[in-house]
Amino acid sequence: MNVIDSHLHLFKAYSKDYPRPIHPGLADEEREVLAQELIVEMEKAGVDKAIVVPLGPEDHYISELLKEYPGKFATVGIYDTDAPDQAENLDQRIEESSIQGIRVGFVDLEASPDDDPEKYAMFPVFKLMAERRLKVWFYAEPRQVEMFDRVLERLPELEVIFNHCGFMVSLDNLSIDQHARPHFDTQIPPQTLDLLERIAANPKTYVHFSGQYAFSHDPYPYPDMNSVSKRLLKIFGPERILWASDFPWILKIPGYVEQLELVEKLLPDITQKERELIQGGNAKRLFHF
Repeated sequence: MNVIDSHLHLFKAYSKDYPRPIHPGLADEEREVLAQELIVEMEKAGVDKAIVVPLGPEDHYISELLKEYPGKFATVGIYDTDAPDQAENLDQRIEESSIQGIRVGFVDLEASPDDDPEKYAMFPVFKLMAERRLKVWFYAEPRQVEMFDRVLERLPELEVIFNHCGFMVSLDNLSIDQHARPHFDTQIPPQTLDLLERIAANPKTYVHFSGQYAFSHDPYPYPDMNSVSKRLLKIFGPERILWASDFPWILKIPGYVEQLELVEKLLPDITQKERELIQGGNAKRLFHF
């Protein structure tokens, strides 16, 4: 069995050659998190492969990773809001960086869920992604998720992975905790689970089993996430849940191995076969390495 980490971040220090967003307290200008450090942790935990998501739309470092470690990584890019031609941008990044998906955080900042979904600002981009069989890595606030549900009515062929247990976050609630990790002040369990369940009726929707540290009000192993975990299992089934670490934010607390062990701690009643699907089988089916 391949164990696959289906969402993590690697990045170089900010420079002209490696431009990226700077996030004070998380990814300061001089900070870098490189593949060598990750691979040490993967080997300790028995993780074989990983899906790398950069911090911004510049794919320079992830392009290098694919050449340096063939077969080890797959890549998902960040949506480039400044690209003058989205089709050309996607095609270039598929060619140069082998991206297999794009992380998106909004559908339309001005529209309403009652509007025609084909007039949403991002609808043309989602259509381009569907045509290229690029997966949508979706992480947004509830209103945007409601609009995305309307998009899926028109583009049911889109494959979608909802990030971090399907929590629907607003950056207004984001803070940096005492362990230098992102944290959101949110209700447990979130009221938005009903919305997530409605969208999950589409069999091409998936969810990451990750990010518990960012929402929980309890220390590891986050017992207040038990009900959320069980609900996700009921909504998606073991065939549509993908374990992820969200490295490097979890490296010190709780630790990489401990993040993998959350599958057993929060889903203790699943079978060995179901655990293998969540910890790698589903990612292996969806991505090529």
